[in-house]
Amino acid sequence: MHRILIVEDEPILRETYKIILSTQPYICEVASDGKAALAKCDEQTYDLILLDLMMPVMGGIDFLENYKHLDKMKSKIIIISNLSSGKELERARELGVHRNIVKSDFSPKQLIAAISHELEAAK
Repeated sequence: MHRILIVEDEPILRETYKIILSTQPYICEVASDGKAALAKCDEQTYDLILLDLMMPVMGGIDFLENYKHLDKMKSKIIIISNLSSGKELERARELGVHRNIVKSDFSPKQLIAAISHELEAAK
């Protein structure tokens, strides 16, 4: 069973993603910011991380820089943000993230398909 970490500061979105993914054979955990996500990653290995970019305390780019620095870049990461372009997404790509989803442009079915694709590619 795959383990997924959802990193999202908006409680409603965080729980919505968790509910959507609970229809699949995934174990899902949540974190409200990058700092909380790093703490969880120190305790547990995740197959995939859904990562928002714009969050208080520690945003997605700072999370990626710390995560990569700790040599933890073993999880597939999907950026899930309202950004469709810009410096943040460019920096995320430099840090090894190859997939992003624009929050307002996807359906639950598309989210599940993107996650399934990334997990299959990791095999």
